Amino acid sequence: MAILRSITCSLRAARRFSTNLWKNHEGMAVMEFAIIGPAFLALLFAILYTMFIYLAQQMLETAAQSAGRLLLTGSAQTTQLANGHVGMSASDFKNAICNGVSGTDANGQTVTIPPLLPSMLSCSRLTVNVTTANTYNVGSTSSPTFTYDSSGVLTSTGTGYTYQSNGAGQNHIIVLQLIYLWPTGKGPLGLNMIDQPNANHKLVATSVFTTEAYSCSTSQTSC
Repeated sequence: MAILRSITCSLRAARRFSTNLWKNHEGMAVMEFAIIGPAFLALLFAILYTMFIYLAQQMLETAAQSAGRLLLTGSAQTTQLANGHVGMSASDFKNAICNGVSGTDANGQTVTIPPLLPSMLSCSRLTVNVTTANTYNVGSTSSPTFTYDSSGVLTSTGTGYTYQSNGAGQNHIIVLQLIYLWPTGKGPLGLNMIDQPNANHKLVATSVFTTEAYSCSTSQTSC
């Protein structure tokens, strides 16, 4: 009988323990997060990884639109800058996009151009390409080819700065491209948007337009 009572007590104690264990939910949230958390965080970082690239692309598109207007209205071609240049050179135009510029237009009015490139984007990673076309159906809007040496150093961008016409500008088709090397890396869940050396992704914003009628400055024979 003593043995039977001992077995019965042991079974009752085991049943009470298992019941209490089943009812005790402490630590369940931690266990669930340990299972689901890594996948959730990976998905979150993947969304952020992609979002920043699209955000940079949109900012570059906005800058290209604003920069295109400088050429469309003849401001870039005719403004006399503080450095004495009449009409922006390639470096002047890029500086205007990155840092803004002031000067005097063809009518002698003071003009001030604010920075067009958002602060999130670095001027050192920006390349500007300006070309002209005879008709819209032959204008090239493909991405310029960047060339690197064996060490991954950029040696050629395949870009230029050509806008000048004979006499005053009107109805000239201009293709403006802003190319930006966005620093990135391999993202979670196998995401990999690296398409350039040094873990960069090339962003291209293109603006194609026809120039308005504008007159050259008095010191210019063509603009």
